[in-house]
Amino acid sequence: MRRFLPKSIRWKISLPILLFGAIAGFATGIYTYKTEVDKAVYTTEEKVNAAITFSDSSREYVRKTLRPLIFDFLARAKGCVQEDFILEAQSSSFFTASIFNMVNEKMPDFQLRQVAYNPINPKNNPKPEEAKIINFMKATNQKEYVGVIEMNGQRYFVHAFGKVAEAGCMQCHSTREAMPKSLVAKYNPQYDPNWKVGELVGAVMVSVPFEAILLRAQLNGLIRGLAVFSIFLAITLFIVVALDRLVFKPVEELQRRAEEIAKGNVDEPIEVKSEDEIGKLAESFERMRVSIKKVMDLLK
Repeated sequence: MRRFLPKSIRWKISLPILLFGAIAGFATGIYTYKTEVDKAVYTTEEKVNAAITFSDSSREYVRKTLRPLIFDFLARAKGCVQEDFILEAQSSSFFTASIFNMVNEKMPDFQLRQVAYNPINPKNNPKPEEAKIINFMKATNQKEYVGVIEMNGQRYFVHAFGKVAEAGCMQCHSTREAMPKSLVAKYNPQYDPNWKVGELVGAVMVSVPFEAILLRAQLNGLIRGLAVFSIFLAITLFIVVALDRLVFKPVEELQRRAEEIAKGNVDEPIEVKSEDEIGKLAESFERMRVSIKKVMDLLK
């Protein structure tokens, strides 16, 4: 084991310090990197959850407030109002999607999809990846799904909230004959939706491009991780340089002078540069040099 250890005390002390500094800096840098990535993912989850909460609250507002008011208005206004159903105010899906489209102009990364099997609007048919999520929630009897999925060659972070058919949905989503004439005129559905109360028929999905968020977080994490590693390395190098100048070089100088004295060169005085232990050692060497010089002078 000894032959693998450096002979110089400088390296016996400096190497462990450098090794410790490098390992500590690297570990802290990795932790900083991981923390940055986790923070980005968590922040994204919070934003998506906020969008889901907004969507759910908007739908609830339409169901409990707007829709009853409009129904009452239409019932009392027969003869002067031709519409039997005002899509913009009575459809919770249309209402939520319209508002979210405005939000999406300012936050283009966020996408909201309200998909369902047998929808009135064909645009709301689920894509294959979305259908898998709906089927998964059905099979596992879960109301929510959170995860990363791949669509069109790109990964997305998705939070889906299951849509269960309620009694209020049946006016538009039971049969084509029972459907409001205004909806038939607008969408002209070719089939009966045949939704059943209590059945999971679709989902509200908010998604964000995961790759862009992850790459941005990884870049920030890498920069901060390298910065932390560099700080640790700089501190370690400072300690090594300070030890070299304050301890190792003075000791080497004393060693060189001791060898000179051993050869009989006792005329050059040893300079004492500090008052610490090395300075006291230098004083001892200087007293030894003076004593040896006196003895040598007496022997001449």
